[in-house]
Amino acid sequence: MEHKDVLEILAAHADQPNSGAISDAEYLQVPAEQRQELLLLLQLAEQVKGALAPVRPSPSYRRKLGLDLTEMARQRMSRDLLIAPSSPRKELIVGAAIGSAVALAGSIAYLVRTYIHTRSQHVGQART
Repeated sequence: MEHKDVLEILAAHADQPNSGAISDAEYLQVPAEQRQELLLLLQLAEQVKGALAPVRPSPSYRRKLGLDLTEMARQRMSRDLLIAPSSPRKELIVGAAIGSAVALAGSIAYLVRTYIHTRSQHVGQART
């Protein structure tokens, strides 16, 4: 028979707070030397559960929380909207600069390729 650890049983019952006492099968799966400790811990858990009462926030607190969250969302949206759109003139200048850089890089690549190709033809003719 497989022995269950006390912590495993307590964790299972903590996940299900209204589950009640453990079953006989679970109790018997605990090693004999840990059964007394398990019973004491389960009793303590029941006492804690009895002392804790469910809490519901008051309507005024819920209303204030709702207003605060709405205001925070509004502030975040307005902060995000403060980004100034770039002007079409600036976009045109940036686009022209990028286009010129690409054209210049293409021209340089063509000249380098032509130079290497021409040089390799001269080397090939010199060997023959």
